[in-house]
Amino acid sequence: MEENDKRPSKPIGPGRRMMGGGPPAAMRGVIEKPKNFKDTLKKLIKYLSKYKLIIIIVMIFAIASTIFHIFGPKVLGDATTLVYEGVINMLSDNGLGMDFDGILKIVTTVAVLYVLSAIFSYLQTHLMVGVTSKVVYDLRKNIHSKIDKLPLSYFDKKSHGEVLSYITNDIDTIAGNLSQGLTTVITAVATIIGMLVMMFSISWQMTIAALMVLPISFGVISFMIRKSQKYFKEQQEYIGHVNGHVEEMYSNHILVKAFNGEKKSIEDFNEYNDTLYKTAWKSQFITGLTMPIMHVIGNLGYVVICVLGGTLVTLGKITVGNIQSFIQYMRQFTQPINQVAQITSVLQSTTAAAERVFEFLEEEEEVKDTENPADIENIIGNVEFKNLRFGYIEDKIVIKDFSAKVEPGHKIAIVGPTGARKNNNSKIAYEIL
Repeated sequence: MEENDKRPSKPIGPGRRMMGGGPPAAMRGVIEKPKNFKDTLKKLIKYLSKYKLIIIIVMIFAIASTIFHIFGPKVLGDATTLVYEGVINMLSDNGLGMDFDGILKIVTTVAVLYVLSAIFSYLQTHLMVGVTSKVVYDLRKNIHSKIDKLPLSYFDKKSHGEVLSYITNDIDTIAGNLSQGLTTVITAVATIIGMLVMMFSISWQMTIAALMVLPISFGVISFMIRKSQKYFKEQQEYIGHVNGHVEEMYSNHILVKAFNGEKKSIEDFNEYNDTLYKTAWKSQFITGLTMPIMHVIGNLGYVVICVLGGTLVTLGKITVGNIQSFIQYMRQFTQPINQVAQITSVLQSTTAAAERVFEFLEEEEEVKDTENPADIENIIGNVEFKNLRFGYIEDKIVIKDFSAKVEPGHKIAIVGPTGARKNNNSKIAYEIL
Protein backbone atom coordinates (compact mmCIF):
# COMPACT_ATOMS: atom_id res chain seq x y z
CA MET A 1 0.00 0.00 0.00
CA GLU A 2 1.35 3.41 -0.92
CA GLU A 3 0.71 6.94 0.24
CA ASN A 4 -1.44 9.15 -2.00
CA ASP A 5 -1.41 6.56 -4.73
CA LYS A 6 -2.93 8.22 -7.82
CA ARG A 7 -2.87 5.12 -9.98
CA PRO A 8 -6.17 3.32 -10.71
CA SER A 9 -6.77 0.73 -8.06
CA LYS A 10 -8.80 -2.47 -8.08
CA PRO A 11 -11.15 -1.94 -5.18
CA ILE A 12 -13.39 -4.35 -3.36
CA GLY A 13 -16.28 -3.04 -1.38
CA PRO A 14 -18.60 -4.60 1.18
CA GLY A 15 -21.48 -3.33 -0.90
CA ARG A 16 -20.79 -5.81 -3.69
CA ARG A 17 -23.12 -8.76 -4.17
CA MET A 18 -22.02 -12.19 -3.05
CA MET A 19 -21.02 -14.73 -5.71
CA GLY A 20 -18.18 -12.63 -6.91
CA GLY A 21 -18.35 -9.05 -8.04
CA GLY A 22 -22.01 -8.54 -8.85
CA PRO A 23 -24.62 -10.56 -10.67
CA PRO A 24 -23.56 -12.35 -13.84
CA ALA A 25 -24.25 -10.80 -17.19
CA ALA A 26 -27.23 -12.99 -17.94
CA MET A 27 -28.88 -11.94 -14.66
CA ARG A 28 -28.44 -8.29 -15.58
CA GLY A 29 -30.38 -8.90 -18.77
CA VAL A 30 -27.31 -9.42 -20.97
CA ILE A 31 -26.66 -12.88 -22.41
CA GLU A 32 -22.91 -13.45 -22.43
CA LYS A 33 -21.70 -14.54 -25.83
CA PRO A 34 -20.10 -17.98 -25.88
CA LYS A 35 -16.34 -18.16 -26.16
CA ASN A 36 -14.58 -19.58 -29.20
CA PHE A 37 -15.40 -23.28 -29.48
CA LYS A 38 -12.38 -23.99 -31.69
CA ASP A 39 -9.87 -22.24 -29.41
CA THR A 40 -11.07 -24.19 -26.39
CA LEU A 41 -10.91 -27.43 -28.35
CA LYS A 42 -7.33 -26.63 -29.40
CA LYS A 43 -6.31 -26.08 -25.78
CA LEU A 44 -7.89 -29.39 -24.79
CA ILE A 45 -6.10 -31.14 -27.66
CA LYS A 46 -2.84 -29.64 -26.39
CA TYR A 47 -3.33 -31.51 -23.11
CA LEU A 48 -4.09 -34.68 -25.06
CA SER A 49 -0.97 -34.30 -27.22
CA LYS A 50 1.21 -35.52 -24.33
CA TYR A 51 -0.35 -38.94 -24.85
CA LYS A 52 -0.40 -38.91 -28.64
CA LEU A 53 1.29 -42.31 -28.91
CA ILE A 54 -1.51 -43.98 -26.93
CA ILE A 55 -4.12 -42.04 -28.90
CA ILE A 56 -2.54 -43.27 -32.17
CA ILE A 57 -2.81 -46.85 -30.85
CA VAL A 58 -6.43 -46.17 -29.94
CA MET A 59 -7.08 -44.96 -33.49
CA ILE A 60 -5.46 -48.11 -34.92
CA PHE A 61 -7.61 -50.33 -32.70
CA ALA A 62 -10.69 -48.32 -33.67
CA ILE A 63 -9.92 -48.79 -37.36
CA ALA A 64 -9.27 -52.52 -36.84
CA SER A 65 -12.54 -52.91 -34.94
CA THR A 66 -14.38 -51.09 -37.71
CA ILE A 67 -12.81 -53.19 -40.49
CA PHE A 68 -13.84 -56.45 -38.85
CA HIS A 69 -17.29 -55.05 -38.19
CA ILE A 70 -18.05 -53.72 -41.67
CA PHE A 71 -17.30 -57.04 -43.38
CA GLY A 72 -20.11 -58.70 -41.42
CA PRO A 73 -23.08 -57.41 -43.47
CA LYS A 74 -21.30 -58.20 -46.75
CA VAL A 75 -20.74 -61.83 -45.70
CA LEU A 76 -24.28 -62.11 -44.32
CA GLY A 77 -25.55 -60.87 -47.67
CA ASP A 78 -23.86 -63.87 -49.31
CA ALA A 79 -25.70 -66.12 -46.83
CA THR A 80 -29.01 -64.48 -47.79
CA THR A 81 -28.22 -65.09 -51.45
CA LEU A 82 -27.50 -68.78 -50.74
CA VAL A 83 -30.77 -69.15 -48.83
CA TYR A 84 -32.69 -67.40 -51.62
CA GLU A 85 -31.09 -69.59 -54.30
CA GLY A 86 -31.73 -72.70 -52.18
CA VAL A 87 -35.43 -71.86 -51.87
CA ILE A 88 -35.63 -71.29 -55.63
CA ASN A 89 -33.91 -74.66 -56.23
CA MET A 90 -36.35 -76.43 -53.90
CA LEU A 91 -39.35 -74.81 -55.57
CA SER A 92 -38.04 -75.62 -59.08
CA ASP A 93 -37.32 -79.23 -58.07
CA ASN A 94 -34.01 -79.30 -59.96
CA GLY A 95 -32.36 -81.53 -57.36
CA LEU A 96 -29.84 -78.96 -56.11
CA GLY A 97 -31.49 -78.06 -52.78
CA MET A 98 -30.10 -75.87 -49.97
CA ASP A 99 -26.33 -75.40 -49.49
CA PHE A 100 -26.19 -75.86 -45.70
CA ASP A 101 -22.40 -76.26 -45.61
CA GLY A 102 -21.90 -72.94 -47.36
CA ILE A 103 -24.36 -71.23 -44.98
CA LEU A 104 -22.62 -72.71 -41.90
CA LYS A 105 -19.23 -71.54 -43.16
CA ILE A 106 -20.56 -68.01 -43.69
CA VAL A 107 -22.17 -67.89 -40.21
CA THR A 108 -18.89 -69.04 -38.61
CA THR A 109 -16.94 -66.40 -40.49
CA VAL A 110 -19.36 -63.67 -39.36
CA ALA A 111 -19.08 -64.82 -35.73
CA VAL A 112 -15.27 -64.63 -35.85
CA LEU A 113 -15.38 -61.15 -37.43
CA TYR A 114 -17.72 -59.77 -34.77
CA VAL A 115 -15.70 -61.30 -31.90
CA LEU A 116 -12.49 -59.70 -33.20
CA SER A 117 -14.31 -56.41 -33.62
CA ALA A 118 -15.53 -56.55 -30.00
CA ILE A 119 -12.01 -57.28 -28.69
CA PHE A 120 -10.44 -54.30 -30.47
CA SER A 121 -13.35 -52.09 -29.39
CA TYR A 122 -12.77 -53.04 -25.75
CA LEU A 123 -9.03 -52.34 -26.03
CA GLN A 124 -9.53 -48.89 -27.52
CA THR A 125 -12.06 -47.97 -24.83
CA HIS A 126 -9.76 -49.21 -22.05
CA LEU A 127 -6.79 -47.19 -23.35
CA MET A 128 -8.88 -44.06 -23.87
CA VAL A 129 -10.18 -44.15 -20.30
CA GLY A 130 -6.56 -44.20 -19.12
CA VAL A 131 -5.69 -41.18 -21.26
CA THR A 132 -8.71 -39.26 -19.97
CA SER A 133 -7.75 -40.00 -16.35
CA LYS A 134 -4.24 -38.64 -16.97
CA VAL A 135 -5.54 -35.48 -18.67
CA VAL A 136 -7.93 -34.82 -15.79
CA TYR A 137 -5.07 -35.40 -13.33
CA ASP A 138 -2.98 -32.81 -15.17
CA LEU A 139 -5.83 -30.29 -15.14
CA ARG A 140 -6.45 -30.72 -11.41
CA LYS A 141 -2.73 -30.41 -10.70
CA ASN A 142 -2.49 -27.20 -12.75
CA ILE A 143 -5.56 -25.72 -11.04
CA HIS A 144 -4.10 -26.48 -7.61
CA SER A 145 -0.83 -24.84 -8.61
CA LYS A 146 -2.69 -21.85 -10.09
CA ILE A 147 -4.58 -21.17 -6.86
CA ASP A 148 -1.31 -20.46 -5.03
CA LYS A 149 -0.26 -17.94 -7.69
CA LEU A 150 -3.43 -15.83 -7.87
CA PRO A 151 -3.66 -12.47 -6.08
CA LEU A 152 -6.00 -11.98 -3.13
CA SER A 153 -8.14 -9.68 -5.26
CA TYR A 154 -9.28 -12.67 -7.35
CA PHE A 155 -10.58 -14.58 -4.33
CA ASP A 156 -12.35 -11.49 -3.08
CA LYS A 157 -14.25 -11.28 -6.37
CA LYS A 158 -14.94 -15.04 -6.53
CA SER A 159 -16.63 -17.08 -3.82
CA HIS A 160 -14.97 -20.21 -2.44
CA GLY A 161 -17.74 -22.38 -3.84
CA GLU A 162 -17.32 -21.01 -7.34
CA VAL A 163 -13.58 -21.65 -7.31
CA LEU A 164 -14.27 -25.12 -5.91
CA SER A 165 -16.67 -25.70 -8.80
CA TYR A 166 -13.78 -25.52 -11.28
CA ILE A 167 -12.05 -28.43 -9.54
CA THR A 168 -15.20 -30.49 -8.92
CA ASN A 169 -18.08 -29.93 -11.35
CA ASP A 170 -16.15 -28.70 -14.39
CA ILE A 171 -13.34 -31.25 -14.08
CA ASP A 172 -15.85 -34.06 -13.43
CA THR A 173 -17.75 -33.04 -16.57
CA ILE A 174 -14.55 -33.23 -18.61
CA ALA A 175 -13.62 -36.57 -17.02
CA GLY A 176 -17.03 -38.12 -17.66
CA ASN A 177 -17.43 -36.95 -21.23
CA LEU A 178 -13.96 -36.73 -22.77
CA SER A 179 -13.35 -40.46 -23.12
CA GLN A 180 -16.83 -41.13 -24.49
CA GLY A 181 -16.64 -38.24 -26.93
CA LEU A 182 -13.21 -39.07 -28.36
CA THR A 183 -13.81 -42.80 -28.82
CA THR A 184 -17.20 -42.13 -30.40
CA VAL A 185 -15.77 -39.60 -32.86
CA ILE A 186 -12.84 -41.86 -33.84
CA THR A 187 -15.10 -44.89 -34.31
CA ALA A 188 -17.71 -42.88 -36.17
CA VAL A 189 -15.20 -41.48 -38.69
CA ALA A 190 -13.65 -44.91 -39.31
CA THR A 191 -17.10 -46.48 -39.68
CA ILE A 192 -18.31 -43.87 -42.17
CA ILE A 193 -15.24 -44.34 -44.40
CA GLY A 194 -15.44 -48.14 -44.23
CA MET A 195 -19.15 -48.21 -44.94
CA LEU A 196 -18.72 -45.96 -47.96
CA VAL A 197 -16.15 -48.33 -49.45
CA MET A 198 -18.43 -51.35 -48.95
CA MET A 199 -21.50 -49.53 -50.26
CA PHE A 200 -19.72 -48.45 -53.45
CA SER A 201 -18.54 -52.04 -53.95
CA ILE A 202 -22.21 -53.14 -54.05
CA SER A 203 -23.82 -50.38 -56.13
CA TRP A 204 -22.65 -46.88 -56.90
CA GLN A 205 -26.21 -45.83 -57.85
CA MET A 206 -27.62 -46.80 -54.46
CA THR A 207 -24.63 -45.22 -52.70
CA ILE A 208 -25.17 -41.87 -54.43
CA ALA A 209 -28.83 -41.98 -53.39
CA ALA A 210 -27.82 -42.73 -49.78
CA LEU A 211 -25.28 -39.89 -49.73
CA MET A 212 -27.99 -37.38 -50.55
CA VAL A 213 -29.03 -37.69 -46.89
CA LEU A 214 -25.63 -36.42 -45.62
CA PRO A 215 -25.93 -32.67 -46.41
CA ILE A 216 -29.30 -32.53 -44.68
CA SER A 217 -27.96 -34.44 -41.65
CA PHE A 218 -24.87 -32.28 -41.23
CA GLY A 219 -26.95 -29.14 -41.70
CA VAL A 220 -29.22 -30.17 -38.83
CA ILE A 221 -26.26 -31.02 -36.58
CA SER A 222 -24.49 -27.73 -37.33
CA PHE A 223 -27.65 -25.73 -36.62
CA MET A 224 -28.19 -27.50 -33.28
CA ILE A 225 -24.59 -26.89 -32.19
CA ARG A 226 -24.82 -23.16 -32.85
CA LYS A 227 -28.12 -22.83 -31.00
CA SER A 228 -27.19 -24.88 -27.94
CA GLN A 229 -23.59 -23.75 -27.29
CA LYS A 230 -24.43 -20.53 -25.44
CA TYR A 231 -26.89 -22.33 -23.17
CA PHE A 232 -24.34 -25.01 -22.26
CA LYS A 233 -21.85 -22.25 -21.39
CA GLU A 234 -24.39 -20.51 -19.12
CA GLN A 235 -25.37 -23.83 -17.58
CA GLN A 236 -21.80 -24.51 -16.42
CA GLU A 237 -21.48 -20.91 -15.22
CA TYR A 238 -24.59 -21.03 -13.05
CA ILE A 239 -23.69 -24.41 -11.58
CA GLY A 240 -20.69 -22.56 -10.15
CA HIS A 241 -22.91 -19.70 -8.90
CA VAL A 242 -25.31 -22.07 -7.14
CA ASN A 243 -22.46 -24.03 -5.53
CA GLY A 244 -20.77 -20.82 -4.43
CA HIS A 245 -23.92 -19.47 -2.82
CA VAL A 246 -24.69 -22.74 -1.02
CA GLU A 247 -21.10 -23.01 0.24
CA GLU A 248 -21.18 -19.47 1.64
CA MET A 249 -24.56 -19.84 3.30
CA TYR A 250 -23.90 -23.24 4.89
CA SER A 251 -20.42 -22.37 6.13
CA ASN A 252 -21.82 -19.17 7.69
CA HIS A 253 -25.31 -20.36 8.65
CA ILE A 254 -24.96 -19.12 12.25
CA LEU A 255 -24.21 -15.60 11.01
CA VAL A 256 -27.11 -15.76 8.55
CA LYS A 257 -29.56 -16.73 11.31
CA ALA A 258 -28.12 -14.16 13.73
CA PHE A 259 -28.85 -11.32 11.30
CA ASN A 260 -32.19 -12.77 10.02
CA GLY A 261 -30.74 -13.25 6.56
CA GLU A 262 -32.72 -16.40 5.69
CA LYS A 263 -35.15 -14.59 3.40
CA LYS A 264 -32.44 -12.85 1.39
CA SER A 265 -30.42 -16.07 1.17
CA ILE A 266 -33.44 -17.94 -0.22
CA GLU A 267 -34.18 -15.14 -2.70
CA ASP A 268 -30.59 -15.17 -4.01
CA PHE A 269 -30.58 -18.96 -4.28
CA ASN A 270 -33.90 -18.99 -6.17
CA GLU A 271 -32.56 -16.35 -8.55
CA TYR A 272 -29.48 -18.43 -9.38
CA ASN A 273 -31.36 -21.73 -9.42
CA ASP A 274 -34.11 -20.43 -11.72
CA THR A 275 -31.53 -19.19 -14.22
CA LEU A 276 -29.71 -22.54 -14.05
CA TYR A 277 -32.98 -24.37 -14.68
CA LYS A 278 -33.82 -22.23 -17.72
CA THR A 279 -30.39 -22.58 -19.35
CA ALA A 280 -30.22 -26.34 -18.65
CA TRP A 281 -33.72 -26.88 -20.02
CA LYS A 282 -33.01 -24.93 -23.21
CA SER A 283 -29.71 -26.70 -23.88
CA GLN A 284 -31.21 -30.17 -23.37
CA PHE A 285 -34.36 -29.36 -25.35
CA ILE A 286 -32.44 -28.15 -28.41
CA THR A 287 -30.06 -31.12 -28.46
CA GLY A 288 -32.96 -33.48 -27.70
CA LEU A 289 -34.58 -32.49 -30.99
CA THR A 290 -31.58 -33.71 -32.95
CA MET A 291 -32.17 -37.46 -32.71
CA PRO A 292 -35.87 -37.47 -33.78
CA ILE A 293 -35.06 -35.25 -36.77
CA MET A 294 -32.16 -37.52 -37.75
CA HIS A 295 -34.42 -40.59 -37.55
CA VAL A 296 -36.95 -38.98 -39.91
CA ILE A 297 -34.20 -38.14 -42.41
CA GLY A 298 -32.80 -41.68 -42.15
CA ASN A 299 -36.18 -43.30 -42.76
CA LEU A 300 -36.67 -41.24 -45.91
CA GLY A 301 -33.33 -42.58 -47.13
CA TYR A 302 -34.49 -46.19 -46.54
CA VAL A 303 -37.54 -45.61 -48.74
CA VAL A 304 -35.39 -44.38 -51.62
CA ILE A 305 -32.92 -47.30 -51.28
CA CYS A 306 -35.66 -49.96 -51.19
CA VAL A 307 -37.31 -48.65 -54.38
CA LEU A 308 -33.99 -48.26 -56.24
CA GLY A 309 -32.66 -51.64 -55.00
CA GLY A 310 -35.78 -53.47 -56.14
CA THR A 311 -35.40 -51.94 -59.59
CA LEU A 312 -31.74 -53.03 -59.84
CA VAL A 313 -32.60 -56.61 -58.78
CA THR A 314 -35.27 -56.73 -61.46
CA LEU A 315 -32.67 -55.64 -64.03
CA GLY A 316 -30.27 -58.32 -62.75
CA LYS A 317 -27.53 -55.88 -61.74
CA ILE A 318 -27.41 -56.91 -58.06
CA THR A 319 -28.62 -59.87 -55.99
CA VAL A 320 -31.21 -60.05 -53.23
CA GLY A 321 -28.38 -60.53 -50.72
CA ASN A 322 -26.80 -57.30 -51.97
CA ILE A 323 -29.95 -55.38 -51.07
CA GLN A 324 -29.97 -56.89 -47.59
CA SER A 325 -26.26 -56.03 -47.15
CA PHE A 326 -26.74 -52.50 -48.45
CA ILE A 327 -29.68 -51.85 -46.13
CA GLN A 328 -27.52 -53.01 -43.20
CA TYR A 329 -24.72 -50.74 -44.35
CA MET A 330 -27.19 -47.92 -44.75
CA ARG A 331 -28.40 -48.41 -41.19
CA GLN A 332 -24.85 -48.64 -39.88
CA PHE A 333 -23.82 -45.71 -42.04
CA THR A 334 -26.45 -43.44 -40.51
CA GLN A 335 -25.71 -44.81 -37.02
CA PRO A 336 -22.33 -43.05 -36.66
CA ILE A 337 -23.94 -39.89 -37.97
CA ASN A 338 -26.63 -40.29 -35.32
CA GLN A 339 -23.89 -40.93 -32.75
CA VAL A 340 -22.17 -37.73 -33.76
CA ALA A 341 -25.51 -35.93 -33.41
CA GLN A 342 -25.98 -37.50 -29.98
CA ILE A 343 -22.44 -36.72 -28.90
CA THR A 344 -22.83 -33.03 -29.78
CA SER A 345 -24.48 -32.35 -26.42
CA VAL A 346 -21.65 -34.21 -24.69
CA LEU A 347 -19.00 -32.26 -26.61
CA GLN A 348 -20.79 -28.98 -25.95
CA SER A 349 -20.95 -29.69 -22.23
CA THR A 350 -17.31 -30.79 -22.17
CA THR A 351 -16.14 -27.74 -24.11
CA ALA A 352 -18.14 -25.38 -21.90
CA ALA A 353 -16.59 -26.94 -18.78
CA ALA A 354 -13.09 -26.86 -20.30
CA GLU A 355 -13.62 -23.25 -21.29
CA ARG A 356 -14.26 -22.27 -17.67
CA VAL A 357 -11.24 -24.26 -16.48
CA PHE A 358 -8.94 -22.64 -19.07
CA GLU A 359 -10.27 -19.19 -18.20
CA PHE A 360 -9.30 -19.87 -14.59
CA LEU A 361 -5.85 -21.17 -15.58
CA GLU A 362 -5.29 -18.05 -17.72
CA GLU A 363 -6.13 -15.58 -14.94
CA GLU A 364 -3.44 -12.99 -14.30
CA GLU A 365 -1.05 -14.17 -11.61
CA GLU A 366 0.42 -12.13 -8.80
CA VAL A 367 3.83 -10.75 -9.76
CA LYS A 368 6.50 -11.08 -7.10
CA ASP A 369 8.90 -8.18 -6.72
CA THR A 370 12.23 -9.99 -6.77
CA GLU A 371 14.27 -7.00 -7.96
CA ASN A 372 13.51 -4.67 -5.02
CA PRO A 373 12.86 -6.85 -1.96
CA ALA A 374 12.06 -5.10 1.31
CA ASP A 375 14.97 -4.64 3.68
CA ILE A 376 14.01 -5.99 7.10
CA GLU A 377 17.46 -5.83 8.70
CA ASN A 378 16.92 -2.72 10.87
CA ILE A 379 13.15 -2.62 11.39
CA ILE A 380 12.25 -0.74 14.58
CA GLY A 381 8.48 -1.20 14.56
CA ASN A 382 7.19 2.30 13.85
CA VAL A 383 4.51 2.03 11.15
CA GLU A 384 2.69 5.09 9.83
CA PHE A 385 -0.03 5.39 7.16
CA LYS A 386 -0.86 8.74 5.59
CA ASN A 387 -3.91 9.40 3.37
CA LEU A 388 -4.11 5.77 2.30
CA ARG A 389 -6.74 4.51 -0.15
CA PHE A 390 -7.25 0.84 -1.01
CA GLY A 391 -9.62 -1.44 -2.87
CA TYR A 392 -9.65 -4.31 -5.36
CA ILE A 393 -12.44 -3.07 -7.65
CA GLU A 394 -12.13 0.25 -9.47
CA ASP A 395 -15.43 1.76 -8.33
CA LYS A 396 -15.52 0.18 -4.84
CA ILE A 397 -12.88 1.80 -2.60
CA VAL A 398 -12.88 0.17 0.84
CA ILE A 399 -10.31 2.36 2.59
CA LYS A 400 -10.44 6.11 1.87
CA ASP A 401 -8.00 8.72 3.20
CA PHE A 402 -6.79 6.46 6.02
CA SER A 403 -4.07 7.70 8.36
CA ALA A 404 -2.69 5.93 11.41
CA LYS A 405 0.48 5.61 13.43
CA VAL A 406 1.44 2.37 15.19
CA GLU A 407 4.01 2.50 17.97
CA PRO A 408 6.44 -0.37 18.58
CA GLY A 409 4.80 -3.23 20.48
CA HIS A 410 1.25 -2.13 19.70
CA LYS A 411 -1.33 -4.20 17.79
CA ILE A 412 -4.11 -2.86 15.60
CA ALA A 413 -6.92 -4.46 13.60
CA ILE A 414 -8.99 -3.23 10.65
CA VAL A 415 -12.59 -4.34 11.20
CA GLY A 416 -15.66 -4.42 9.02
CA PRO A 417 -19.01 -2.61 9.44
CA THR A 418 -20.29 -5.19 11.95
CA GLY A 419 -17.23 -5.01 14.16
CA ALA A 420 -15.98 -8.35 12.94
CA ARG A 421 -12.56 -8.81 11.48
CA LYS A 422 -12.25 -8.38 7.69
CA ASN A 423 -13.08 -11.85 6.42
CA ASN A 424 -15.94 -13.64 4.70
CA ASN A 425 -18.20 -13.36 7.77
CA SER A 426 -18.06 -9.57 7.87
CA LYS A 427 -18.86 -9.35 4.13
CA ILE A 428 -21.85 -11.67 4.49
CA ALA A 429 -23.11 -9.80 7.55
CA TYR A 430 -22.86 -6.50 5.70
CA GLU A 431 -24.63 -7.99 2.66
CA ILE A 432 -27.51 -9.14 4.87
CA LEU A 433 -27.78 -5.77 6.61
